[in-house]
This record gives sequence, C-alpha cells and structure tokens, in this order.
Amino acid sequence: MWLMSLAWSVIPDGFIVWVINTVLLTGLVATLVSFFIKFIPFVNSYKLPIQILGIVLLAIGLFFKGGYATEMMWRERVAAMEEKIAAAEVKSAKTNTVIQKVYVDKVKVVRDTQYVIQERIKEVEKLIDKDCRVAPEAVDIHNDAAKNRRPGDGK
Repeated sequence: MWLMSLAWSVIPDGFIVWVINTVLLTGLVATLVSFFIKFIPFVNSYKLPIQILGIVLLAIGLFFKGGYATEMMWRERVAAMEEKIAAAEVKSAKTNTVIQKVYVDKVKVVRDTQYVIQERIKEVEKLIDKDCRVAPEAVDIHNDAAKNRRPGDGK
C-alpha cells in the first residue's frame, strides 16, 4: 500500500479509480464465466486457469478498492483538519490583535501613572527633612507607586 500511496500522489485519481474498477470487474466476470464455461466443450479445458485468474483479479481489485477508500478517507480528514487549522489561525490573529491592544493600553496606563508619581515626587521632595526623616506624603507616594495607582485615586 505504501507504494500505491506514492503512485497516488503522481497519477490522477480518476485513472486510479478506473484501473481499480476495471480489475475488480474483470475478476468478477472471469470468476462468474469460469463457473458456466463447463457447458462449452472446446473452452472447457480453460475453466481452471480462468477461475484462478478471476479469483486473483477479484482479490487484487478488492484489496486496492479498500486501500483507495482508506486513502480517500484520510484525505478527507486531512482536508477537514486543514479547514479547522485555517479557522483557528484566523481566530488566533483576531485574538492576538485584541491582546496586543489591551497590552498597549495597560502599558500606557502604567507610563501615565509613572509620570504622575514622578511629578508628585518632585513636588514633595521639598517636604523631606534634612534629618532624613520621611514625610507621610513620601510614604503615600511610595505605596501608590507600588500598587500602580494614581495618587489620590483612593486607598
């Protein structure tokens, strides 16, 4: 069968189906004729070779018919999976766009918050004592920066 799978990639499907059906029908006809050939006197001596050839052709035809049907089933499965993959890729592209937009928005919010906190530090640095004591406003700024929220948004 592996040899036929190589041939199926080169030979057109219609020709393969025609050959398989021809072999199958030839084997069937030869097998049926071999059972009725005993009534014809001058061809009676060829009954056994025709019967053997008919059965062999019938078996080969059935074998390849089953192999071809299996090949077509797998091709259909592959086509169905390729359609699912294409749909998943489209959905993934849309989701990635949404995720990228959300990520950009979050980065913008973080940058804005960082800018506001830096400005607030510049205003409050004058309140920090020369004795290196930390004013409560500086602690609030530090806490707001750690929680990534704008100053004055609530606690």
